[in-house]
Amino acid sequence: MIRTRFAPSPTGFLHVGGARTALFNWLFARKHGGEFVLRIEDTDQVRSTAESAAGILADLQWLGLDWDRGPVPGKEKNEYFQSMRLEIYNQYLDQLVKSDIAYEAYETPAQLAAMRAKAEKEKRPFRYRRNMPSRATSGQGPSVLRFEMPHEAVEFNDLILGHIAVGGEEHDDIVIRKSDGFPTYHFAVVVDDHLMGISHVLRAQEHLMNTPKHLGLYRALGWQAPVHAHMPLVFNMDNTKMSKRDKSKAARHAAQMMLKQDPTCTMESLATRAGLTPEALAAFLHQKQDDPAITQALAAALKLQLPEIDVQDFRRSGYLSDALLNFIALIGWAPGENREILSREELKALFSLEGIGKTNGRFDRKKLLWMNGEYIRHSDDATLLRAMASFGAVTDYPIKAAPEPMLRNLLGMYRERMGTLAEMAENSRFFFGPPDYDLKAVKKFVGSETDRNYLREITRILSAIPSPWNSEKLNPPLETIITLTEKRGAASQILRVAVSGGAVSPPLLDTLILLGRDVTLQRLGNLERLVQAG
Repeated sequence: MIRTRFAPSPTGFLHVGGARTALFNWLFARKHGGEFVLRIEDTDQVRSTAESAAGILADLQWLGLDWDRGPVPGKEKNEYFQSMRLEIYNQYLDQLVKSDIAYEAYETPAQLAAMRAKAEKEKRPFRYRRNMPSRATSGQGPSVLRFEMPHEAVEFNDLILGHIAVGGEEHDDIVIRKSDGFPTYHFAVVVDDHLMGISHVLRAQEHLMNTPKHLGLYRALGWQAPVHAHMPLVFNMDNTKMSKRDKSKAARHAAQMMLKQDPTCTMESLATRAGLTPEALAAFLHQKQDDPAITQALAAALKLQLPEIDVQDFRRSGYLSDALLNFIALIGWAPGENREILSREELKALFSLEGIGKTNGRFDRKKLLWMNGEYIRHSDDATLLRAMASFGAVTDYPIKAAPEPMLRNLLGMYRERMGTLAEMAENSRFFFGPPDYDLKAVKKFVGSETDRNYLREITRILSAIPSPWNSEKLNPPLETIITLTEKRGAASQILRVAVSGGAVSPPLLDTLILLGRDVTLQRLGNLERLVQAG
């Protein structure tokens, strides 16, 4: 049976590149009637958190990537968390020690750094080997356990990249148990993939040089290795790797520009505005740290839209899960015949490893936005209402409190003009409270005494229309308002600014019906008072 797996480390949020790895493994298993396994690799006791693990499960569920074996959301850790499998790892670690293929190593981090520096000075690669003369055979501190890699070349056939060979001189004796007693990634992944019956390991090319190490361990343990396929990485359009650090870069650049261009902005004032200490802000700006909390604090203070990198970023930005899934499937994989909009069933039917390229894929945000808009326009109301509920669960826009009939009205108004749910949530704020008036629009459309006279006339016309408002009642007066001015429609812009705060809104008829008579007249009065106050 074909059995694939996705094995993230819970040290942060689920990167969209990791989601693509999960998707390709899921598609391959589903297409061939196999199983898809989810495993949480949480042996890094310093960085792994239960919150991150729960977030990864939630993101995969939102994407609709169900797993056949793995953690149970909302339940205690089970055997698919590596931290719960220490006895199993120790059994096989002991086996390697007894076979004299694994041995204790005692160098401190400082000693290892000095050994690397010496090798660099001598212009030779540093390879830690059991037989090297400078190796420490005893020490006072805690030791690690290293695996003695074979000295011969390791060769294998990669289902995407073809024949791969790594010479014996390239191997290190890798650490397989850390000083805290936990196995390293290299060891745990081999044991787990074998015991869980993983037949195919599909992972990113950044793991390519780990595979010879793992094959060495498979051989030492007497196990047959799974088939490997290394997928291209996900890059930005500027040919840089799509990294979680992109958020910190954006926040850092915005803060530096603010400090440079605004003479009233100082390190102290910006730190206060962001709720930070000047020292923490300075360390961040000088690239001494990429703290996510500082990044978010600066983004909030500067009203900066950070680049979406993690799956939850795209969810909060109002992308539909099906659209994001469709889009990331096409990064590095081609279904043929220039097909782009593909359902889950079509993805499963068409997916093949032969369609995966060798070169890095590009994350084209403009294309994703277009694709999401296509999904929105071709989704029925029930689908979009579910998407809005999911969007509201992770955001705090006023629209989350809207009753279903109002949501249906808003979807009718915005469906053809929005690329994301967040656009609708942001642009529809004026339906849920007094608008923030765009002063440029106010000056442009209500800047003269003549314009203010039109404003009063609009108020007089609409005041005569009794509640409740509907299209039959409003069409005639709206036509009168449109033709009030010499330039047809100029007066309607005055009305638009009054009710929405700006020069752009959904169709006025729909807007006025949804707002109702009382709110509309109140806002016309508010705008008149605003322009009178100057």
